[in-house]
Amino acid sequence: MKVELVTHKSGEQIPIMLDASDMPVVLPNEFILSRRSRSTNTLIRNLRELSVLYRWLDKSNCDLSAKLLAQNSFNEAELKGGLVEALRMEQVNGRVSVVAPNTFNQRLTTVRQYLGWCMDVLISQSPLSSLDYERLRERKLFLLKTLDGSFMSATPMRKSLRKGLIETEVDFLLAVLHPDIEQGFGRSSAVKFRNYVSVGLMLFCGLRPGELLSLRVEDAQVGAISAIKVERRPADPIDVRRPRPQIKRNGRVIPIENRDFAFALNEYVVTWREVLESKSKDESEYLILSDEGRPLSQSSITQFFQLLRSQYADHLPENLTAKSLRHTFSSRLERVLRASGMDEQRRREALAVLRGDSSLNSQDTYIAQEIEEQAIKSLRYYQAEIMTERLDS
Repeated sequence: MKVELVTHKSGEQIPIMLDASDMPVVLPNEFILSRRSRSTNTLIRNLRELSVLYRWLDKSNCDLSAKLLAQNSFNEAELKGGLVEALRMEQVNGRVSVVAPNTFNQRLTTVRQYLGWCMDVLISQSPLSSLDYERLRERKLFLLKTLDGSFMSATPMRKSLRKGLIETEVDFLLAVLHPDIEQGFGRSSAVKFRNYVSVGLMLFCGLRPGELLSLRVEDAQVGAISAIKVERRPADPIDVRRPRPQIKRNGRVIPIENRDFAFALNEYVVTWREVLESKSKDESEYLILSDEGRPLSQSSITQFFQLLRSQYADHLPENLTAKSLRHTFSSRLERVLRASGMDEQRRREALAVLRGDSSLNSQDTYIAQEIEEQAIKSLRYYQAEIMTERLDS
C-alpha cells in the first residue's frame, strides 16, 4: 500500500491510496473524500494509518466489506489479537519495532472511525425492515466497543506549561534578525528583511506557518492604520508547493501597532520583496518569497529555525519553532488581557478571536500557564517574606 498526492484542476490536493498494482483502493479513498474539508496533511496521515489496516487485511487474505457482512465477522480475538497488535508495530528497513503510545492511539482512532464509517455505509444499504439492518447495527456497536477498550495510556509526565520563549530569548531573537544589524542572521538585506518580517508576523500577530505562507501582498496593509488580513481562499491551482500551505482556521484582521515593525514590513513589500522576486522568471502574488524568488515552503521555515537554533545555541532554546512563537504570542496576549481586568471567560473569547480559533477550550493552555506563573511569583514572595521575618526575629 502506498499514498500518492493528487492535484486536481481546481488546485485542490487530495491523497489517494494505491495497492501493490498501483490501483486505487476504493473504500479508504471514499472515506478520505468524505473528510476533504480537513487539511491535506491530516488526510495523508489518515491514509497512512489506514494502510496499516490494509496491510493486515492482505496478510490475512481478508476482504473488508465481505468480512463485515459475513455471519462470522470479526470476533474479539481477531480484533485485539490481530488488528490491534498490527497497529502497535512499525516495520522500517526490515526491522520491526513498537510505536509510541500516542502514535498507536492515533492509528486506532482513525481505524475506529473508518470501520464505523464502513458499517454506516453497509447499514444504509439495508432496508429498515430487513433482519440484516439490526444485525449490522449490533455489529457496529460491537466493533466500536471492542476497539474503544484497546487505547493505551501514555506514561504520565509532568511537563512545564511554558512552551514559548522567555523575554530575554525574544529580545535576542529580534535583535539578531533585525535587518539593520550587519552581523545579524542572513546573507543579504532582502533575506534579512524577509526573515525579520516572517518572524515578526508569527510573534506579533500569532500567525500559523500555513497562514504566513498563504499571505498575498494585498493582505499587508501599511499606513495610518497598519494590519495583516488573514483570509481563507479557494485552492490556488498554480501553487506547486508540497505540502501546500493552508489556512485551516477563521480569517481575521490583525492590527499592527508596533511602528518599527510596520516600517520594516512596508520596506520589505516596497523594496526587498521585489529584489527576491526578480530572481525568479515567474511573478508571484505571495508575500513571503524564498531566496530564489518563489513562494516560501513549509520545509524552508523548518530549516530556518533549525539553523537559528544551531548557530545561536547559547542564546535560543531547543524548542524554538514557528509553534513556539505562536505560543509566545498567545501567552503574552493572555498576560495583557489579565492585566486589563478582563474576566477569564472574556479572555478566552478574546484569545480565540485574535488566534483565529473556533473553540474556546483551546485557550485554556495559556490561561493555565499564566495562572502557574502568577502562583510561582506569589510563592517566591511568600518564601522571601518568611525568611525576612526569621531574620528580624
